[in-house]
Amino acid sequence: MPDKLLTTRELVDLLQLDRVTIYKMVKDGEVPALRVGGQWRFSTEAIDAWLKAQRGDTPPEPARREAATDLTSLRLTDLIPIATLQRIQDQFAQLLGVASFITDLEGQPLAPCSRCSRFCRIIHTQPEGMVACQASWRTIARLDETGGAAIHTCHAGIQYASAPVTINGQRVGMVTAGQFLTETGVPETFRAQALATGDRLGVDGEELAQAQGAIEIVTAERAVQITDLLATIANAISGIGYQSYLSRQTLAQIAQITAAAQA
Repeated sequence: MPDKLLTTRELVDLLQLDRVTIYKMVKDGEVPALRVGGQWRFSTEAIDAWLKAQRGDTPPEPARREAATDLTSLRLTDLIPIATLQRIQDQFAQLLGVASFITDLEGQPLAPCSRCSRFCRIIHTQPEGMVACQASWRTIARLDETGGAAIHTCHAGIQYASAPVTINGQRVGMVTAGQFLTETGVPETFRAQALATGDRLGVDGEELAQAQGAIEIVTAERAVQITDLLATIANAISGIGYQSYLSRQTLAQIAQITAAAQA
């Protein structure tokens, strides 16, 4: 049977256990589970193997456990090609009309920013500007790992939404969309902030101030909509990455079996 991801409700029906018991088993590591976005999901293959082990049909498989923990050494780009990530963020940016980019947990963009605003492009002309942006993205990536998509304000005072990409319980990256404001600021205040940002980063503050018109102004409702859609995109990327992760596990197990047979 092709592997699929079960919801908690589906696992409750399959195992005939209540949700509280399922969540306790997940917390205690008694049942194989993964987070996709902010929700628990369960691989049918992993659950089937777990059930067989519970019945004593199969012995424990150390090799499988080693493969499961190997994710800590993998990057998101090891699981999903950069070209695929670029297409996803390009389409998302075009759909919503805001900038979009995907980073690793260190705040390093994995592909060029899609639909980057003129304001941010000015900041990125200087190494200090990119370093400051990456520091903002890195801080968000290291927030509470149980958190989902949320709106944040960057070091330069503009807003964006970020959502984690989580594979087999391991956070491996962040999807971000934004470079917007949720209200029109006072021009004098924005100019003063732009000048201060320019001095701090070594870029032209006047040029930054003039780029205010390039920043999208969205309503609070629109910002929430962007955040919700971003969470959906992050979940989709998590699912793609998880399928790739399972393929890597299978190939590793085949290699181990082959090596044992030839020994």
